Amino acid sequence: MIYWKNKVGSAVADLCTFLEIPFHICDDTDAPVSYDPYEFIIPSPGISGRHEVYSTWKVLAELDFAYQYLPKWFKIISVTGTDGKSTTSWMMYQILKQEFDKSTIRQDTQKVKKTIYLSGNFDEPFSRTVLSILQKKETRWYIVVEISSFMGYAIKKYTSDYSIFTNLKSDHLNWHIDLQEYADAKMNIFFHTHKKSIINTEVIDFCKKEHLKIETPENTRFFWTDPNILDRTNGEDIVINNRRKYRLSDTHFSGLHNAMNLLACTLVTSEMRICSKRVKKYIQNIYGLPHRIEQIALKNGIKYIEDSKSTSCQSLVAALGAFPPKKIVLIAGGSDKWDPFENLETTLSETVKYAVLIGPTRDVLAQKCIFAKVPYVFAESMTEAVSKANQKCEKGDVLLLSPGCASFGMFQDYLDRAHQFRDAVETL
Repeated sequence: MIYWKNKVGSAVADLCTFLEIPFHICDDTDAPVSYDPYEFIIPSPGISGRHEVYSTWKVLAELDFAYQYLPKWFKIISVTGTDGKSTTSWMMYQILKQEFDKSTIRQDTQKVKKTIYLSGNFDEPFSRTVLSILQKKETRWYIVVEISSFMGYAIKKYTSDYSIFTNLKSDHLNWHIDLQEYADAKMNIFFHTHKKSIINTEVIDFCKKEHLKIETPENTRFFWTDPNILDRTNGEDIVINNRRKYRLSDTHFSGLHNAMNLLACTLVTSEMRICSKRVKKYIQNIYGLPHRIEQIALKNGIKYIEDSKSTSCQSLVAALGAFPPKKIVLIAGGSDKWDPFENLETTLSETVKYAVLIGPTRDVLAQKCIFAKVPYVFAESMTEAVSKANQKCEKGDVLLLSPGCASFGMFQDYLDRAHQFRDAVETL
């Protein structure tokens, strides 16, 4: 049984069809009277652990379900974190593509190109990736899987070769019972990693600050900005085993957060024994993640930046720090994850000249703007938001969509939000 009619539910249904496994797909509007006839239930990641299906003890995580059909020679690199997991997954994927995509293997006496997959929370459900692998009759290579706390919450069998934990902040408290459960869902991934876990020491510091219980696996390699640890960055130099290997200024990325993301990826390549000289060339060829601080237009001296991947306070702060102060006209807001937007007032005060607020969180963000003395207005649609924001822009300004919130409610997903923003900008 697949519980929920969305992208993940459709992917699981297609995999079941291919494997000739009978299934029933439903949601709360047509849920069965009894779950007794079903062997297991695969809930969408959007289904909270407090939903009644979890009381049946038949829940099977989507990652666990698909993983059991994945050919055993495939290697998995899992990436999680409150922020940066999409960018880090993208970097990791692009590095592996450059290293391995030109390689071939013998399969049924023919040469077959090895495929690198990018899967999970990034865009394509893991079940869809496994289905593609089975349909192509591939037997080995690499999958980079971005994993949200929703996805990691219930896994028991899914296993990674390598995993990355970018950082940890308060998030998704509308889904999880508390911050401890959120942290546990993330760490669940690392206790299912059999080679090496790459973890930001900021995760440990945050847990201590919030009095959270946390255990780390023995096969953990830590990174951070501390000059006293072996694997570190100062925002420019990427240092591995106490030796500078790469420089951020040689890439198309900027900012400490991207230096940290890049460091995490190159620690994985170090563990994989990929030549650092080749990696140095690879990272120079990687451009920014689509929908993450992406310039989509320049009109009348105004830059239009689409950052629809911004779904947390921390990602919003990172976006605001990427542009000259007091040149930003911001569009922000979205569905409410009970994010307290802690300390956002200072950043708003220093960077934003005007704000247009949308979605259920607009009242919370309005209070932050009032405290920061940033003028603001509400909008009911993306078209209206772009129009109102554009009216406040002058030559040299940046019109920035960086919601800092999930997209649910006003939009189907972050891609729908991005496309509506782009359409509105195009028609200005």
